[in-house]
Amino acid sequence: MRARSSIAFFCMLASIPASADIVTVATDGSGDFTSIQAAIDAVPTDSTIQVAPGVYNEIIDLGKKSLVIEGTGKDATETVIDGSGFKSTVVRITGGQDESTVIRLLTVANGEAGSPLPGNPNILVGGGLFAVDSSPRIEFCRFIDNRSAFGGAIYLLRSESAVADSTFLDNFAFADGGAIFAFQGAARICRNLLAGNRAVNHGGAIKVVLGESYVHDCVMEGNTAYQGGGLYWFANEDTTPLEVHGCTIICNLANKIGGGIKTRFGFPAVTLEETIVCDNDPDEIDGPYVDLGMNALCVCPADFTGDGDVDGADLGLLVAFWGPCRTADCPADLNQDGVVNGGDLGLLLGFWGPCD
Repeated sequence: MRARSSIAFFCMLASIPASADIVTVATDGSGDFTSIQAAIDAVPTDSTIQVAPGVYNEIIDLGKKSLVIEGTGKDATETVIDGSGFKSTVVRITGGQDESTVIRLLTVANGEAGSPLPGNPNILVGGGLFAVDSSPRIEFCRFIDNRSAFGGAIYLLRSESAVADSTFLDNFAFADGGAIFAFQGAARICRNLLAGNRAVNHGGAIKVVLGESYVHDCVMEGNTAYQGGGLYWFANEDTTPLEVHGCTIICNLANKIGGGIKTRFGFPAVTLEETIVCDNDPDEIDGPYVDLGMNALCVCPADFTGDGDVDGADLGLLVAFWGPCRTADCPADLNQDGVVNGGDLGLLLGFWGPCD
């Protein structure tokens, strides 16, 4: 994996590598090709495919080629790859590509199913884009109305992809990761807007599982899931903490817990720095986190009842949990030492009264 110090730097890169060939695609026949896939099939690796504004009703697979595929409109709204009717991932990148492969200034829309997950083909992932053992750069794109079981818009498996400066709207996961699901790897998720995405289970906007990923300068607003309306972080005992820096996580909804962020009790926490987590429902953060400073966290961890006050009802619940935690989800363990005891009682009394 790349060192952490290089992750933020990699998110800042925006240059296009030199290309062997440059070809054009246009729906009206004015380019070299009328479909993107035809161009992919024809060009050698390390080529650039420039796609004119228009709607391209197709799905594309880069095979083993390293390519730059870019829209030529003023922004991503003008050039659309529309997956309607194909029941598959719209953009597949599974040939071991690195960051020299770039998808930019494109809208990826209406991915209707996804791709079979390697090793478990009954599970479909990545309605809009699927990258496995590949690390492309996705930048200045839009992902709209894509759906799959895992990763409604994007599923990254063992990937060091950078997903940057892009917009994710109204994507849906039948299970986890309404917009983005990153499994293992070291994804760089930077400067994105994620709004109105939904997951039935975990991570309305983003779910990250294991690995060394990084979420930087993103806005997650109005996303919904059962747990982790904005972000769900799944760690085990050996996992590097997920870094969240400079993000705004607001107005997300969890039907159970973790309106803004959900993490696993008893495992490495998410680290928060220069981040806003507020106005999420029913709570802001459920699970361990590390406050690295300069945050605006509208949290009231001792308000177990969620009524806006730390009072006798919350004290009663703390006493009911007294002793060693019996489950991983142990909200009364305020200091997260695995035991509900006098240390937690002292913290609760410190929060006593109305939540600010």
